[in-house]
Amino acid sequence: MKKTVIIFLIMIFAYLIFGNGIGKWPFKDLTRNDIVDVSLFVDPPRKTAEIEDEFQIQVLVDALNSVVIYKEDDRGKEGNRQLVQFRLTMNDGSIVKVEPAGTFMLINEKCYKTEMGPCLELYTLGNRLIN
Repeated sequence: MKKTVIIFLIMIFAYLIFGNGIGKWPFKDLTRNDIVDVSLFVDPPRKTAEIEDEFQIQVLVDALNSVVIYKEDDRGKEGNRQLVQFRLTMNDGSIVKVEPAGTFMLINEKCYKTEMGPCLELYTLGNRLIN
């Protein structure tokens, strides 16, 4: 009985300490039909583009579906880097700004820790679409 209680307490303690390591998928339910308009801003070279091609928008949606965010962390706002920002206008009129930044992701000006893979995919997509 004591062993069970100790194991249970250790599990609760571990959850409280490492609970922030559990990720969230902010765009997991996003579909192409949810988006009215997509624009892209990249600096440098300080260019803006409207993304109208259905295939390109679907590629963006697929990339966003794979984004996993962890705890909020403002360190991603620091440093000099190329800005790649997708601006999505949604069916309900809301605007979502997504900015990959290495192992961070800015979503509507809030910075989250994330994995490198989806950020790199979005960063590469933005550079490919702007050129």
